[in-house]
This record gives sequence, structure tokens and C-alpha cells, in this order.
Amino acid sequence: MKTFVDKSEILARTAALRRFNLWEEKHTHVMGGQEALAAVGAIYDLLPPESRRRGFDPSGLRAMHLSLSYLDGSS
Repeated sequence: MKTFVDKSEILARTAALRRFNLWEEKHTHVMGGQEALAAVGAIYDLLPPESRRRGFDPSGLRAMHLSLSYLDGSS
């Protein structure tokens, strides 16, 4: 990850994020249940076969949810 050291780089990045936020406000997309499930299926199909055969370990998800809960104040 690049470290910003120059004020002009920080200002340019801030301006780019503002432009993105404006764009995103006009281009919101809400996915329905069928569309979301199809998207998950398409992503799953991209996994190599050996990954699909491997068991699922949810401990990483639990750790991530706990970490994120501190951000929204629910912990």
C-alpha cells in the first residue's frame, strides 16, 4: 500500500473520493434475492475445484464480525 507523503496527493485522493461518492449516489443498485443468489453462484463457480471440496471454517468470519461490531458500537 502506498503511503501518501505529499499534500497534493492527499488532496487529489480526497477529490477523487468525493467524485466517486457523487457518482455512487446516482448509480445505486439494489439486488434482489434471486439476483444475489445467482451472483454468489457465479463467484462460487470461479473457485478452483480443490477449494470447493475443502471444508468451510467459519472462525475467520466470526473474528471479522466481532471486529466489525466494535466499529458500529454493537459490542
